[in-house]
Amino acid sequence: MLEFRIGINSGDVVKEKENLLGDGVNIAARLEALAQTGGVTISKVIYDFVKGKTAYEFYDLGLQKVKQNEFHAFDLLVEPSQKRRLKSNRNIFKLYLFTAFVAVLGLGAILFLGILDLGIKEQVSSDDQLATVKSSSPIMLVYPFENLSSSEEGGNFSDAITASMISSLSRYKGISVLSSSTSSDAKSRQLSDASIKKFYNANFVVRGSIQTISNKSRIQMQLTDSSLNKVVWTDKIDFAAEDIFQIQDKIGDKILAHLQINAVAGSEAKSWAAKYGTTERLTLFLNSREEWFKFTPDAYENHTNIVKSLEEQLGKESPILYNIKGWNLILKITVGKSTDLSKDIAELVRLADLDISENNDVTSYNLRALVEFRIGSKDCKRSKQYAKKAAELGATADTFIVSGSIWVECGDLKEGTRFFEKALRLQPNDSGWNLTKRLIPMYYLQEEYSKIVSLVEPHLDAIDVAPEMVVFYAFSKLQDGDKNLAKTMFDRAKTMGLSEETLERVIRDPSKTEEFILKLSELGTID
Repeated sequence: MLEFRIGINSGDVVKEKENLLGDGVNIAARLEALAQTGGVTISKVIYDFVKGKTAYEFYDLGLQKVKQNEFHAFDLLVEPSQKRRLKSNRNIFKLYLFTAFVAVLGLGAILFLGILDLGIKEQVSSDDQLATVKSSSPIMLVYPFENLSSSEEGGNFSDAITASMISSLSRYKGISVLSSSTSSDAKSRQLSDASIKKFYNANFVVRGSIQTISNKSRIQMQLTDSSLNKVVWTDKIDFAAEDIFQIQDKIGDKILAHLQINAVAGSEAKSWAAKYGTTERLTLFLNSREEWFKFTPDAYENHTNIVKSLEEQLGKESPILYNIKGWNLILKITVGKSTDLSKDIAELVRLADLDISENNDVTSYNLRALVEFRIGSKDCKRSKQYAKKAAELGATADTFIVSGSIWVECGDLKEGTRFFEKALRLQPNDSGWNLTKRLIPMYYLQEEYSKIVSLVEPHLDAIDVAPEMVVFYAFSKLQDGDKNLAKTMFDRAKTMGLSEETLERVIRDPSKTEEFILKLSELGTID
């Protein structure tokens, strides 16, 4: 009978040929060696993630340090008898190192690749193999800022600026910022921007330097777009030492604003930036859009909290907020959180009309078109008039999304599909695969299975690929006669959380959802 010990950690890892490397793996190996036979030992990041969400108890082993790795460890107590105290003699780790090394290449690899949902992102770093981690959101690496000063103080500023930059950029949900340990790894390898693109699949790289003379410092920064292989933004800032905290925020805001407008949300973000006035408020607004497209009760709560934050800054009666409040009410009604439907509908119509009278822009008519179709008269002709007015003012991706929804549900599937295709082309990236998930069912309903394969196949290895994308891909491969691959993809979609509810959310027709599930029965059942 084989007995195992398990160590679980979460963090960035690097794949080099067949090996997994990096601090994420090293600490997992230390935890595995630390665990009791038949036991499980976890890091603090995992403990913080699962505490309060499981009936199991944990025993705090305190801070551990092995070679260059320092980590806080916890035992998972399957039985009370497993509680133990560690001996202070750290030589115990030497007895386990060989076992840990073997385990991290075998069982450890399975564990790490199996808990991607806990935040692990596999990064490839071999000279002949591109990174396997892809995402619907652009990936960014902040290269540690170079200290050009002779003093130690400049080095402290450099570390502070790098850490602050990572934290600042991480506020925005539309991008994925690699951790500080990954940044340090890139610096230790002295990687070029091209190598960073290859090793970590980073779409953007921030580089900078800081030079301090007496009480004066200068920071120089640049942002490189890896896909274009060119510097797309540069800036420099002079400041006094006592202003370092304000400068950290200022730098992060400048880069974030550039990314939001030029790399993530598209040209429409320029008008949103002007409307909301500050990078902080623009970031809140863009994050609200990320939540809105999820169409879940939790997303509604998150969206509502963002609206409240904006109200605190702009005032509850600010005309700027008519639009976002309207979308908040649509989400509230859609996910079944309304306790007074007639009151919420009346308020939604009022906000949509106020938005037109006060702002009279493309976003106003996008909202009014959808309100008319979903809540108001539900008249196709009148709803289309509002959508056409939005297009006249300057069609945006949102205009095409709203128009696509109206045209499809009014019976013109082909024209609706074309609207969604235009929206997808207009977006710099499809964050959360929101457009892709809406477009795929339209191809399915028109039996255009090859288009589904072409749309989904390049993204199957993305870390955040959606189960709905995978299951439609499975069905399309089934139509091609590849039942084995179809079955594999179907089972994968189920393990990712596929359900009748998630399918209905993208197909938007209960009867067609049931029909699709029936067609999938050849591959299995959906619980």
